[in-house]
Amino acid sequence: MKHTRRQFLQMSLVGAAGAALVACGAPSASEPEPTKDTTETTKDAEQQPTLAAPAKYQEAPMLAEMVKAGTLPPIEERLPLEPYVVGPGVLLNEADLDWQPGKYGGIMRLSQESATGDPHIFIGMNEALLWAPAAFEFEKGVHGNVVKGYEVNDEGTEFTFFMREGLRWSDGEPVTTADVKFAWEDVLMNEEITPIFPARYKSEYNPDGNPATLTVVDDFTFKLTFDKPYGSFPAHVAISGWIGYQDLIKPAHYLKQFHIKYTPLEELQPLMAAESIADDQWFNLFNAKQITGWAWNITNEAGIGHPVLTPWVVKKVEAGVFTFERNPYYYKVDTEGNQLPYIDGIRSEVVADRETLMMRALTGEYDYPGERSSLKKLPLMKEQEDKGLINIYMARMHRLPSSYRLNFTYPDENWRKVVRDIRFRRALSLAINRQEILDIFYFGEYGQLATELNDPEYNVERANALLDEMGMDKKDAEGFRLGPDGKRFEIRFDIVQSDEDLLPIGELVAEYWSNVGVYTTASNMDSALYGPKWNANEIMATASWGTHDLWPYAYTDYTDIPGREWQQWYATSGETGEEPPTEVREIYANHTKLVTLPVGSPESLGAYQEILKNYRDNIWYFVPVEHSYYPTFFTKKMRNVPVGISNTMGIVTMHSMEQWYMEE
Repeated sequence: MKHTRRQFLQMSLVGAAGAALVACGAPSASEPEPTKDTTETTKDAEQQPTLAAPAKYQEAPMLAEMVKAGTLPPIEERLPLEPYVVGPGVLLNEADLDWQPGKYGGIMRLSQESATGDPHIFIGMNEALLWAPAAFEFEKGVHGNVVKGYEVNDEGTEFTFFMREGLRWSDGEPVTTADVKFAWEDVLMNEEITPIFPARYKSEYNPDGNPATLTVVDDFTFKLTFDKPYGSFPAHVAISGWIGYQDLIKPAHYLKQFHIKYTPLEELQPLMAAESIADDQWFNLFNAKQITGWAWNITNEAGIGHPVLTPWVVKKVEAGVFTFERNPYYYKVDTEGNQLPYIDGIRSEVVADRETLMMRALTGEYDYPGERSSLKKLPLMKEQEDKGLINIYMARMHRLPSSYRLNFTYPDENWRKVVRDIRFRRALSLAINRQEILDIFYFGEYGQLATELNDPEYNVERANALLDEMGMDKKDAEGFRLGPDGKRFEIRFDIVQSDEDLLPIGELVAEYWSNVGVYTTASNMDSALYGPKWNANEIMATASWGTHDLWPYAYTDYTDIPGREWQQWYATSGETGEEPPTEVREIYANHTKLVTLPVGSPESLGAYQEILKNYRDNIWYFVPVEHSYYPTFFTKKMRNVPVGISNTMGIVTMHSMEQWYMEE
């Protein structure tokens, strides 16, 4: 039977979810997306949000007891002179939750699949140098976070950062520009510790660009100066790429004990031996002890004892349980002067099997399961919500749920000739029934037909006509089209099943294309095999998620056209790989504009629109659905969290953990 796969999916997914759809109040398919604010960034937007500073500060009862016992300084000595004030609309858009000053106390129960750390806790703990509205809306202005604020010169080459006077590490030591100087000169500029200098701190975010120059102005002011305009730099130190403050501010008082400039080698060698590090590789010891900008170590035992600026600190890891305690020196307060976080600590238990983890979470055993669920679980979630155990949260995805890609530089001349013909790509796009994918996998409501990166038109007749027109009108005995070499033309998707719908949708796409005579298969590939095979240019076609339509200032997304040799050419400035065609080079050029121009400026947003138009016109990716939602939930006691349908991305909600609290 022709559509057995499709019918099976429809029966197993759609049939189970009708009641849950109604109960959750799915967004209208015709409801327009909010338009983005295109106002230029102003100096005011470059500072932290202007909420009134509280006249008096309060602290958690457990900290008050420590102050009373004389084991902790008073709160006035633990907060910076100008704390970051959190209130309605500061960490999340005001429309997305009923923000209230919280209550202190409680241990948040979480779970994780890995014994080496957890992405949800990593996101909740990650503190960037700067911040933007709803985390990623950089075009609306970037303001202070760990630092109080910043200024930019007219040329977009010099960035002056103003630190929070009185800010302290979690061990109580002051944070000053001495920590910045150490991070820059002794870590980033040390080729043994940092053999590849991060491109984000080079002019134009270019791997071949020159590194910025650091100037320390005083104890609480420093400058980074680039030799070319780099207007988007604030976005790249405001959580883009998940980079926290740790690249630019490091606890020098703690890390110097592992650095050969400050500690003799003979004193380092016993520490190296304990870590099984060769006695001439002190830098490996340092890297084992430091927390980098990609701050994964804040979530595991490697971070124990390392001073941080995060809401909680990791204290203990044993028997598969990770324990975090509040940071008594955390620099944020609410509008009433209550020091954040509200929640005393986190207990995260390792549960390797996702299905087991989710079932335990649905019974209320964990307070938040993170991004581990799918729409298949929505009916079951509704049952548990009706029992009073949880509140469902339909979160906006922070990425495209799926995109399907052809490797334009796969080493086969017949393949290249066919896939580089825009008529072929238009035909394949026309053959995809996006509405059916939306109906089957997103219940017709929790997503939108792709319009930003693809034309959503479905027209099998036109698809067949285009394939005939380009010379693929001859077919084999089974009805599949022949390539230029007279043999059956084949597309093989190798897909790492990073999301549970990625392969099933890929199988449906393969069916659509096979139905117009282009023989296509989709199969699962082990993640350990995928990287080496892609780097060796051995993957013909693949699939993944993407962020092309969501993060205008994310650096690599727009340059990642799926052609391994083109990627090599771009990454090495033409030294290796294959020079791409004009259309691809136009994307690279517009992306350089996006990086160079001020965030949110009309010129910058114009370059962004040109990139999206290029994607639509040339169909570099096949995208079924955009702007999708997924279900997750919180236990009933959790507060200052979204409930119901929200346009706030789920990953942004995680970034606001310091304002969550419990109503027992």
